[in-house]
Amino acid sequence: MPAQLISHYRILGPLGGGGMGVVYRAEDTTLHRTVALKFLSAAGEHTKKDSKSLRREARTASALSHPNICTIYEVGEDGGETFIAMEYLEGRTLAELIREGPLPTESVLRLGRQIASALAHAHERGVIHGDLKPSNIIVSPLGEAKILDFGLARRRDPKEFDRKTLETVSAENDIGLGGTFPYMAPEQLEGSDASAQTDIWSFGVVLYETLTGERPFQGNNLFLLCQSILRDPPRPFPSQALPGLATIISRCLEKEPGRRYFRAGEARAALEALVPTLDKGAPLLRQPRLARSRQVLALVMLLVLAVIGVFAVRRLRIASSRSPSPFPSRVLLGVLPPVSGSSDSSNSAFDEGLADTLNARLAELSARHPLAVIPMNSTVQQRVTTVDAARQQFGVNLVLLLSIQRAAENVRVNYSLVDARSHQQLRGGTVTAAMADPFALQDRVFESVAAALELQLAPQEKQSLTAHGTTEPAAYDFYVQGRGYLQDYVVPEKVENAITLFGRALEKDPAYANATAGLGEAYWRKYQLTHVSKWADEAMINCQRAATLGPNLATAHSCLGRVLSSKGDYEKAVEQYRRALELDPTSDEAYGGLAAAYEHLGRLVEAEQLYKQAIAARPSYWATYNRLGLFYMGRARYDDAADMYIQVISLVPDSFTGYSNLGGVRVLQGKYGESIPLLEQSLSIRPTAEALTNLGTAYFQMRQYAHSAESFEKAVKLDQNNYAMWGNLGDAYYWTPGRRPEAASAYEKAIELGKGVLHQNPHDAELLSYLAEYHAMRGDRELALDSLERSLRLQPDRPDLLLNAGIVYQQLGETNRALDALERAVSLGIPREVLRDTPNFDGLNHNPRFVGLLGGTQKK
Repeated sequence: MPAQLISHYRILGPLGGGGMGVVYRAEDTTLHRTVALKFLSAAGEHTKKDSKSLRREARTASALSHPNICTIYEVGEDGGETFIAMEYLEGRTLAELIREGPLPTESVLRLGRQIASALAHAHERGVIHGDLKPSNIIVSPLGEAKILDFGLARRRDPKEFDRKTLETVSAENDIGLGGTFPYMAPEQLEGSDASAQTDIWSFGVVLYETLTGERPFQGNNLFLLCQSILRDPPRPFPSQALPGLATIISRCLEKEPGRRYFRAGEARAALEALVPTLDKGAPLLRQPRLARSRQVLALVMLLVLAVIGVFAVRRLRIASSRSPSPFPSRVLLGVLPPVSGSSDSSNSAFDEGLADTLNARLAELSARHPLAVIPMNSTVQQRVTTVDAARQQFGVNLVLLLSIQRAAENVRVNYSLVDARSHQQLRGGTVTAAMADPFALQDRVFESVAAALELQLAPQEKQSLTAHGTTEPAAYDFYVQGRGYLQDYVVPEKVENAITLFGRALEKDPAYANATAGLGEAYWRKYQLTHVSKWADEAMINCQRAATLGPNLATAHSCLGRVLSSKGDYEKAVEQYRRALELDPTSDEAYGGLAAAYEHLGRLVEAEQLYKQAIAARPSYWATYNRLGLFYMGRARYDDAADMYIQVISLVPDSFTGYSNLGGVRVLQGKYGESIPLLEQSLSIRPTAEALTNLGTAYFQMRQYAHSAESFEKAVKLDQNNYAMWGNLGDAYYWTPGRRPEAASAYEKAIELGKGVLHQNPHDAELLSYLAEYHAMRGDRELALDSLERSLRLQPDRPDLLLNAGIVYQQLGETNRALDALERAVSLGIPREVLRDTPNFDGLNHNPRFVGLLGGTQKK
């Protein structure tokens, strides 16, 4: 072959071969570039149908254009030989690198993101790889991955498989099922064709092998390997493995295709979130060494074993569902509200407070142990009371059930750790203590549950986690009851009860910092319910006092940070939230509060990084992805936001929040047809004002104003104190034929509510922008311009506020200023479709600047 001319390619030398064919290095004599030429294995071994199929699949794959996919230049034929001309790549296969040992975590993450991005690109264009494995991935000297053979793996004649199973072959060899055996998904072994889901499985195997140097499923022969793939969980991850990475790989390796990531883009987004400061362009952190020799495993009578293996494994897999579920190596725990045996409301409040305190103590362990815990108030607010609801809403793999009974002078706490999927009890126990000693009860329950979770606590952890902040049992008793009432903080009566009980705790021990912080939070919740500023002032007083009494109490600093942010004092809020994170690196509230404060200060890079750090700290918790999605929405990074919400839905398939927010993103992208089913799905799970508002906005942009008004009316009924929803209702009335007179009162209500919030925080740029719009729609020119100018001074480069500015200026007849704002908004990411479909801009239809701004987007 060397020096031979094939078509216009001169063969320079062999590069290698495999089940798909033989590859040569060649020179393109027309374009004077080096290429790789791949031929079918040998002439005569493949039928004309094979060659035709290969050409068709190669041409499909040649349409792919992605930096991490090897480019196919041409599919041709010469002298009866079908060949593919493709990009010539310098580097080593990932298989060679793995044979030298596991790669560093940084390299695994970087290569994983690149491979997932390439898969996502191909899948979106209908191209399945079908044979993803380390030997099909080239890694350049700079650490860039390139995937070979996209779309070229195909099912061969079953007789070929029968022949190969009778031979002695390596477990790495292609055995004729359209894939390579150790990387094939369970459904492929059972006869299904390759799909996007099988590519995601193979991707999980590749990631596991890259991280550990071993495959997740092993067997000494083909039969045992088949059984392992179909039945066994992946081999345990190394103890030093990054928890989030282990979670992602495990998700890819779910036996049921529907439980894997829906799209490769979701896996890419999850990997991207793990290490926000990773240098994407850095080379691999290990120098290449000489490859070790490959050990070949002999397999005997594979045809008989394979046939028996498939049917036997199917029976074993069905039977295995009755065997005990394994205890997860990494736990995402949900603590359900306790079942109380008492009808006394104070006892029930104590029981709920005990669960909340236990939840908080367990959460503190997540920085040093393979454990993440859903905040108790999230569980209560979402009305999650069952194991299935906890799994669906939060994606937990383990649930803690508590049952509390009282008899004579004793309290008995029964607990069970339940597998969220199988509903099997994995561990359990009972703790009994005297009613008069709440300290002992709390400590013994915590220690017993921690032991059941297999958490080996260091002595300093035991000491810090059993500190109660007071020596007065009665004060602690009142405090625990107050925490119980405060879990359901949307109910005014329960917030009032919490205030009363925290006050009683402070009567018993005036220096009790925990109770003071609880009182500050309770007043803050009361302010949120009433919007009466004096309750915010009371919150500030108590949060400041709590931070003074307990300078090392994380909740006190978070409490103060929350109130400072509400008043627009973001610099001081940053200081408090930073201190809270120093004291409790697992605090979900501190992460979110600090990132939001950074946003208000315009420190967007730091805000994004912090959101990603929160995801890395709790990679299986949907709410962290949701917060980052909201951040991206505010920056008009809608594709990134959509990735986050898809991740939310992937983690929690019944997440009404995920569907609502994803639907909202599609509205902002002008994809109204896609948005409405998503929003209807959210509403079918749980009717919320937010989903109704997004649905109303979709109808509004589609010019279906009557439907829009109907949705906004329902939203207002669910949340009567939300200024934005009243403003949306005003917009719908304004543009609905015959209802414009009703708009004035809706705008007036929105302005009234907005001013109440503005009094608390005069630095809320978003609120000022909305007020400007409401004033403009009412014709209040001076008030509108004053609010708008204050808004843009605070955040001059926020895309959605610039869009609002365009509406205000156009409504007031200042066309040039409107166009200036809109041009800036589009440059920062606002889609042209939004401008096209906003009725306020209809008067600009013939304005050359506006027409140019719309580009090729046609006005409806």
